[in-house]
Amino acid sequence: MATSASEPIQRSIDAPPSKGAAKILGIAGIADTDVILSVKDGACQAALLPASLAEPTTTAPTSVGSPRPAGHAFSDAHKEFPGTILDGKYTVASAQLQPYQFATVGCSEKAMAVKIEGVGESLPMKKSGDSLQLWREGQNAVIVVGLPEAIHGPAPKQSAS
Repeated sequence: MATSASEPIQRSIDAPPSKGAAKILGIAGIADTDVILSVKDGACQAALLPASLAEPTTTAPTSVGSPRPAGHAFSDAHKEFPGTILDGKYTVASAQLQPYQFATVGCSEKAMAVKIEGVGESLPMKKSGDSLQLWREGQNAVIVVGLPEAIHGPAPKQSAS
């Protein structure tokens, strides 16, 4: 389920202090930012890079990540997200992720879901990834990638403007 990414994106995601190579699962665009969903060293990760990236960054970009589930699923205050989207066991991590207000990553064995809060009027766009789905929830963008059977129902339809 890996997707192709440009060399600047792949090398930026793999930049120090990161170790090893990430498997990029999908890329979504929000305004002038690319949201890269990847799996690396047993963790799901959402990272932000400038959409106009022509040269790799020298250090790994700002990201939030959650380990793939082992044992039992856990979630603290995220009772609805990602449980309404991901099937089965999942882990959750969240952090401030500039330039947006907050990002939450849900990681299951077969899919991952990311909610980016505070995207304003920006419409998320699919850039890469066969299984990538995305939609808006108010001022938030939701991005999901993974096996269809691991994702609860189809993504809500975006209204055409």
